[in-house]
Amino acid sequence: MKKEDIPGQHGLKKVFTSMVDNNRLPHALLIHGTGNGTALAMGYFLIAYLLCEEKNGKEPCGVCNNCQRNYNLQHPDVHYIYPINKTKDVKRDSDQHSTSFLGPWRAMHGAGPYFTVEDWYAHLDIENKQGYIGSLESSKFREKIALRSYEGGYKVFLIWGADKMNPAFANKVLKNLEEPNEKTLILLITENPNELLTTILSRVQRFQEEPLSDADLQHFLQQRFGLSEQDAINMAFRAEGSAIDAIKEVEHGQSEGLERFKDWMRLAYKQDMTGLFNWSIETARLNREHARLFIKTALSVLDRCFRMGWIQTNIPMEGEEAEFYKNFSPFIDSGNIEYFMELLQEASFHIDRNVNERIVWYDTSIKAVRFIHAGRKRAAQA
Repeated sequence: MKKEDIPGQHGLKKVFTSMVDNNRLPHALLIHGTGNGTALAMGYFLIAYLLCEEKNGKEPCGVCNNCQRNYNLQHPDVHYIYPINKTKDVKRDSDQHSTSFLGPWRAMHGAGPYFTVEDWYAHLDIENKQGYIGSLESSKFREKIALRSYEGGYKVFLIWGADKMNPAFANKVLKNLEEPNEKTLILLITENPNELLTTILSRVQRFQEEPLSDADLQHFLQQRFGLSEQDAINMAFRAEGSAIDAIKEVEHGQSEGLERFKDWMRLAYKQDMTGLFNWSIETARLNREHARLFIKTALSVLDRCFRMGWIQTNIPMEGEEAEFYKNFSPFIDSGNIEYFMELLQEASFHIDRNVNERIVWYDTSIKAVRFIHAGRKRAAQA
């Protein structure tokens, strides 16, 4: 993992290389991800730079033996720990530790280390179960940390999704933070540091993922994926500072959730109740996870429209999508944005509790008609 493989994070990259160069690397470090999607990548960058045999201008060389093994997630002195649960392929209690899932973990990195905990769970196909870092992981951790370094240098334990540690594993980590082994780095990555034990937080050096600007994300998309300038601008704008969302769009195309939302709002604007009923039937066919994703998309679009209509008037986009935002944003204002947010959150609440989805979405649609036309009326009077 080199600097050019990670959008933004300029300050954090300088700090990490400086710590390694000046031999001031702490024995325990926490990267607080803030939703931009680069926290895991920054963890890999630090590991690559620490173990690189031929550092080149504040960069890991990318070609030495250690760099190649790190790139393939196969370095014998780097151990990966992450939340897991039973799957169709890994059912036995005795296999509930990260090593049993190393194959899926490596496969997850096809597009790089840009994925969420939910993406990881979906990749594992653990259905509606939650991942955890549990007691058996604690035993494996104790065994591995007692071993000598294979290469004679640093050993690294990367704990991703550290907030999923259960008490047994958290206490084992705490013991090693209180009595650190020489040349051993424990690197925790989480978006929810407040869910960790306060005693762990007090013994790690904390770093926070930096905000990701549209310009940095645009440059990254152009350099890595060869996008045109305008396509990169559009994607960076839609991603709103999330490298994960931008890369997903490059890999899989624009979210169908946006098209579903546009259809929904057009039907609501026309007061087409038959169309809204049919839309509700179709949307009710989404499984629970896809319904959550649609609601998340809808909330993001509404927030964006509100900001574009009343705060941020410049739209750095072109084409049909930009036209939709320009035409629709005047109808989303301070008089209905809060009601829309509450409406979608209420729909999510009912869907999670197995209320009939057709009823949920049709009821939500009827209310959406009222909110849209209240905004339309205010826009006409403005």
